[in-house]
Amino acid sequence: MEGLTIRKARVADATRILGLVNELAVRQVMLPRSPASVLENIRDFVVAEQDGEFVGCGALHIVWSDLAEIRSIAVDPDAQTRGIGKRMAETLIDEAQDLGIAKLFAFTYVPGFFDKLGFAVVEHDTLPHKVFQDCMNCPKFQACDEIAVERVLDETNSVSLRREVSELPRPARAGD
Repeated sequence: MEGLTIRKARVADATRILGLVNELAVRQVMLPRSPASVLENIRDFVVAEQDGEFVGCGALHIVWSDLAEIRSIAVDPDAQTRGIGKRMAETLIDEAQDLGIAKLFAFTYVPGFFDKLGFAVVEHDTLPHKVFQDCMNCPKFQACDEIAVERVLDETNSVSLRREVSELPRPARAGD
């Protein structure tokens, strides 16, 4: 797509990211984000610019040694259906592969978007890291209406990394 740039977000992008994500949340297309959550995770985000103008954002959030979440894929309503969301998602998938992430997941209201990127619908309980890290603090926790999707990038790496992390030395507890 001519004139489209996908780049890492900067702190100065936080206001536009927050505005777009929360605008789409009002439309019930995604969940809202707080200013603190955007700023604290700004390094997770990429920004899409069309001819120098902000048109979208997305984030890759590392959850565990072998697991990452694609979150907050948002495209300005006036720029949708141009493939911008797909380009951001592909950028984030490439980043996950470069980092050696074995499995990606997302929680979405638009599973068809992720299906085209090789994700498959899974049960929420197959993603316990997400549930304990984020979901328990969500106002929709008891009545979640998002659909969980997952894409395995490297099944072999997933199993070996999980084992390696579980074998890491832990600090001694008082009284040990």
